[in-house]
Amino acid sequence: MLRVAIVGPGRVGRAFGRRLVGPRVLLLGFVGRSHATAQAACAWAGAGRVLALADLAQAHVVVFAVGDGELVAAIAAALAAIPPRPCSLWLHTSGRFGLEVFDAAQRSGVRRGALHPVAPFPDAATGARNMVGAPAVWLGDPRSERLLVRLAGLLGLVPLQDRGGDRVLYHTACVLAANGLTALRSQVDMVFAAAGGLDRNDALRLADALMGSALRSCQELGPAAALSGPVLRGDAATVVAHLHALAGGAPEVQPSYVALMHAALALAVERGLPYAAAWAVRDALSGLLPGPDVGVQPPPGD
Repeated sequence: MLRVAIVGPGRVGRAFGRRLVGPRVLLLGFVGRSHATAQAACAWAGAGRVLALADLAQAHVVVFAVGDGELVAAIAAALAAIPPRPCSLWLHTSGRFGLEVFDAAQRSGVRRGALHPVAPFPDAATGARNMVGAPAVWLGDPRSERLLVRLAGLLGLVPLQDRGGDRVLYHTACVLAANGLTALRSQVDMVFAAAGGLDRNDALRLADALMGSALRSCQELGPAAALSGPVLRGDAATVVAHLHALAGGAPEVQPSYVALMHAALALAVERGLPYAAAWAVRDALSGLLPGPDVGVQPPPGD
């Protein structure tokens, strides 16, 4: 039976613990900042006990499920507390870091790995549900690969191999995909509320429908082909009207609108938007065109 210890009784650590409990894994327990947090994680996972760093020597697998800013210090503390179990696998769940954080442990005979669950973890219960069928990007030493893939399966994750790209850029993309979309949804709801005229539940249904269909179109066609709306049409007058409406009704959303529509403009140009129309939209987004009551005409072509 595979013996697993988890350093970090937070959202990700708890979700991992609950998902790993089963006939093929013995969850030894959690190492936490305090006895109470580790004990609560054991109770929530339904197995294990409060561990000290020295107890990590009993584990075949040690999972470091701590924040990015705490990872290096947590590994150093574990190394200072125990001589690592030879050939044990030490892995982290961070998307930001690669294997380099385990270099000192490797010199002690530890196998290195990273297993990043590509799913949102707003809380442990939601994270545990989101893990089922979600991708997990793994990176490991050659001796670690089979066990990392096996662990992904035990967690309900679909393993995808990282072949050595830029981990910080990879993590940036993940943050934009999850946290960026979440923040955008918050702003969409804010603008619907400022507009008035719709029941709140109806506005939520509209946001669900639009964002869901846009994502499906991106999956099927790619972002450029999926683009629709005024920027694709080169409709600078509508863009100006939007900016003026946001200035009066939801000014905190205006910078996001401008940034996103600049990105949409690049896709529209890729789709073949004529230069004159693209220039007019760019000027509208830059505040160089008059208000909607004056009317906007695109500049003449070259």
